Amino acid sequence: MTEDPSAGLRESAREWGRALIAKAPWAEVADRVTLLLTAPPAGLDAAPNSVSLWLSIDLPTARALPQEYRALVTDEAQVERHRATGDLPAIAVTFTTDGALDRLLQATTRRAMEARWQVRHSEVITDRLHRAENYALRAGMLPDDAPERVVRGLWVEAQAAARAFAAITGERPADALPAAGELIAALCRLACFVDDGAYPATEWLLPAARPTRIGKRIASWLDGVVPAFGGDEAAARRVASSADQVLAEVQEVLAERHRSRPWLAAPEVFTLRTPR
Repeated sequence: MTEDPSAGLRESAREWGRALIAKAPWAEVADRVTLLLTAPPAGLDAAPNSVSLWLSIDLPTARALPQEYRALVTDEAQVERHRATGDLPAIAVTFTTDGALDRLLQATTRRAMEARWQVRHSEVITDRLHRAENYALRAGMLPDDAPERVVRGLWVEAQAAARAFAAITGERPADALPAAGELIAALCRLACFVDDGAYPATEWLLPAARPTRIGKRIASWLDGVVPAFGGDEAAARRVASSADQVLAEVQEVLAERHRSRPWLAAPEVFTLRTPR
């Protein structure tokens, strides 16, 4: 069994979270609070460098909190950031209302997809009202047309970035950096979404994508990108020449569900159509 590289950090984060709930003003409303450890997620082969937690509370209880948490009533969310210490890296705590989080988990924007993934890969620190079960259920539900819309957008992004990625073998290979970032991110989001129905925030994209079907197919190409930008000319030629094959591998997986769609076969033409 592979050792979880983030196990120790997650235990320290859980202790930090329990200490947070034991202090004012949360101690007085602890039975109304749901606190989730959303990062580092368990089971990823990654070296985590940050911690994030989500604290949700119902709106009536939020109204009774001190003035410093008034944004929970007006904006339904606020974020506190804590600097790294000797024992823990930087910590971000997102405070939100349960209604606001539920609405986010019903959306299909990039942030909503990331939130869905976070909830489904989170760990409960405290949840006396059992909201986490409902959050996880909501995070796994998508509107009927959402999968195609999400996949289509990411596929079009990947194709556009791939055209610019060819600059890696030119006289100014650094010009391909933006394209490389966009291409890898789009492919990793596709990989995660196809297998899991959501995808994580950027920090966790690559390790989350690697064990997926698409991730396994394009693993050697992903491994070649870093040395390619590190000055390895042979690696640069390999990743540039194999980019089309990488897209073909991804397209083959997407075709299992979207074979007849015009955007899959001709994404560039699709983007030129007048929106309806």
